[in-house]
Amino acid sequence: MLQTPIRAAMVLAATTLLSPDAHAESARMTGRFAAPYRDAAMLESLRVGRIAGEDGMQLGMAIERALARPDIEGRTHFDLVGGRGGDADGLLNGNVVTGVQESRFKRKEMECVEREGGKRDGKCVKEAEVEKDCTRRIINVNADLRLAGPDGRVLYSVSRPRRDETSWCRGQTPGRTTEEAIRGMIIDIAENVRADIVPAVQDYSIRFRESTRGLPKDLVRPFKDIVRQTQRDLPGACAAWAAMDTQVPNHPSITFDLGLCAESAGAYDKALALYRRAAPLIGRGANEATAGAERAQRLIAGRDDEAERRRRRGPGRR
Repeated sequence: MLQTPIRAAMVLAATTLLSPDAHAESARMTGRFAAPYRDAAMLESLRVGRIAGEDGMQLGMAIERALARPDIEGRTHFDLVGGRGGDADGLLNGNVVTGVQESRFKRKEMECVEREGGKRDGKCVKEAEVEKDCTRRIINVNADLRLAGPDGRVLYSVSRPRRDETSWCRGQTPGRTTEEAIRGMIIDIAENVRADIVPAVQDYSIRFRESTRGLPKDLVRPFKDIVRQTQRDLPGACAAWAAMDTQVPNHPSITFDLGLCAESAGAYDKALALYRRAAPLIGRGANEATAGAERAQRLIAGRDDEAERRRRRGPGRR
């Protein structure tokens, strides 16, 4: 059965950081987020096989380079095996079709038709709308890719279409050559493959929720003091919020901030429970707590997948 992609929570989290309740104080963390296609990411070694099509070799090499790039911790995810006879857990192959179409059209543009003194570099004294002969170029690149495991089971199967359109008129040159445009689309497809099947190790920052709405007046200043404390003593601030939570249970900001405390400590299961508790308290549909819950789920999956890969490798291997 194919693994369906998991939606990245980071995009939603980035939007919630712009809410009026969010300010500068934040928790800075490094997390391993599960790849969207988790079954494919569980493979230990991988070989990029034949990709048919005129630009197939270029795409294959671009995918190899993308997968070989180490993460921010300096580690590569797959052991890449080269050569036709290389033995690997997974084999990625496919087909790429490239089409280039050029058509002529006319376009009216304002142009200088008279210059001071009749000189080419003279100051323009008269402009007029001039009809020009132009060229429109459309490039389509479509890659169909499939990754099968050691038992032949398909773990990853995608179609990645890309389109580039540009136009220019007589006397002008296109901003990029056909080869440059195709290369850019090939690299983009390769980076998408990496994002699909390689866990993302990311440095990221999430802001604490600072809204004091609903807090008793005598706790407003202590709450704000705790928020400021997070930047110099995060464990102490989290302990203070935990104590305040017993005084004002189920306050949306305290509950969310405790979830962020747990996430920053790597306690992702606890963070998930707190974010789920905070989400309906905050309300307004999608909010920072729902984003936090989705993010925690990806972090849990990333942690569990890495632990399982380590177990399969056995002792003595990273």
